[in-house]
Amino acid sequence: MTFTGPAARPVETGPHPEYDVVVRSFVSVDRNLAGRRFPHTLPAGESSEIVSRFCAAARSCRFELARIGELDTWSRSNLTERELYSRPYLLNEENYAALSPEVCLWLAVNDINHLSIRASRPGLDIGRVWNEVSAADDSLSEALGDAVWAFDATLGYVMSDAGFCGGGLAGHVVIHTPALVISGLAETAFKRALEAGFVISGAYSGIGPSGGALFELALSPAYRDPERVALGRLEAATRALADYERRARTQLLAQSPWDILDVIGRAAGRALGARLVSRDEAADIVSGLRLGLSCGVLEGMSLEAVTDLWSSLRVRFSESFRSGTASMTETVS
Repeated sequence: MTFTGPAARPVETGPHPEYDVVVRSFVSVDRNLAGRRFPHTLPAGESSEIVSRFCAAARSCRFELARIGELDTWSRSNLTERELYSRPYLLNEENYAALSPEVCLWLAVNDINHLSIRASRPGLDIGRVWNEVSAADDSLSEALGDAVWAFDATLGYVMSDAGFCGGGLAGHVVIHTPALVISGLAETAFKRALEAGFVISGAYSGIGPSGGALFELALSPAYRDPERVALGRLEAATRALADYERRARTQLLAQSPWDILDVIGRAAGRALGARLVSRDEAADIVSGLRLGLSCGVLEGMSLEAVTDLWSSLRVRFSESFRSGTASMTETVS
């Protein structure tokens, strides 16, 4: 089976809000059925029963479903590279993948909790992503009929990890901040986000700091605000970081153009000529190309096409780059 939903496909050409800096927005909610053991303690029979019940509800809500064991190697790899499911989840052939045919939204059953509803959108679009997750939560709850979610008046929705009890909400944005890294301002910027209670982590890095100047800004698991309030704080913090990154780009181009053009030029050169690159080097190549396109220094490829290279760092960059006929459009005299 081949999934046709947006979650399994490359990002379509925009416009996407704040996409020059914000790569994507992600929101999920987890739920557990009342009176049932958590997934990691379920006997096989009870686990299969829960899976069947959720799959029936998902089908009634028009999700595309497939048992992992029925997917070919490419489909499994695509689901992993697009960060829809973890590799351990996809190694269990009895697990199911469920994708919405209409929006970038998908379900995981008996992963960490009984049900996880996940969605993302390119750029800074947290409110819209939350609306899609909330609508799916309502539809699936209605389809399940008499099933009741595990809920405590004090703790909120009960999770398998007690520290996550509450709304069952998780949210993060992925941001691309090469100018802050080049100018040495990243640590200061992210320190403020940490002090505000957010969690910062790098992405696509095997060792050391984040490869490709790509970072994740996430809600703390310990938050206790209502969903829209918490996500509103995340959006405001992201917007502030995006503005800071743009100012850093403008300042570098005006005051230290060679610093930023060297990063872009080296990325373009390696994309054209390199044959064997490490994971971190590949991430830096994509970062430089994306920075060049965002600043108007490179042309010939869409920002979406270059960004999608991050979904699979095993892609042959030279071929992808040549097919886009990218070229330098600005120089420094």
